[in-house]
Order: sequence, then C-alpha cells, then structure tokens
Amino acid sequence: MANTPTSPLDATGHAAEKAAKARIKEQQARSEEISLANAVENESIKHDTFDPKHPDAPLVLDEIENVGVSVNNDYVVIRTQHDITDMTYGVGNHYSFKAGVKYRVPAGLAGYLEQLGYVWRPN
Repeated sequence: MANTPTSPLDATGHAAEKAAKARIKEQQARSEEISLANAVENESIKHDTFDPKHPDAPLVLDEIENVGVSVNNDYVVIRTQHDITDMTYGVGNHYSFKAGVKYRVPAGLAGYLEQLGYVWRPN
C-alpha cells in the first residue's frame, strides 16, 4: 500500500486499498480464532483424561479421579513427565503420550512407566 493517498479518479487504487483493508481484518479475525482455539485446547489438556491409543477425544469418566489413583480395577490415570511417541507395550499395543496430559491406561503399563521414571508425581 502506498504512503500517498490514492487519487479520487483511480478506481483500481481504491479497489486495491479496500482489498488490503479487508485482508487485514480477515487476518485479525483468523488470529483471534486461532488464539481462542489454542486456549480451549490448553484447557482440555489440563483437565480432561485421554486414551493414549485414541488421543483425539477425551474420555468421559463418571467418577472423580486423581492422578495415579485407580479408576477401575485394571485402569489408572497417569501423567507423563516427557513426551513418548509410538511406544509398544505388549503385543500390538502402541501408545503415544504428551507430557503433562492425563491418560487412562492399564495398571500394568502405569507400573512399567513408573519404573522407568516417566510418571509425573505431584510434590
């Protein structure tokens, strides 16, 4: 965009100016949408529990759980200290974990990760 004002007779210049202003407004709107989406995702990561085999959607648990406390007899909710990508545990079981996110996993897997020092424990 030029620093000097566009001549009133320059229709192309006025159209370019309008298009540039519309683009700026559109970029600002998209930026606000992205920041809102990031905030929602961060809240979800802090408060929701996920299945490491299907990390796209949070699990709906019908009871209140604390990190490291058994939800069912064979499942535990944990948080990992580090990202773990494509970990294999057992036959055909592939898991991926993000650091700090709550995951509902089998108790055996939780014990294994605890032994390796990957499970986050609050102070």
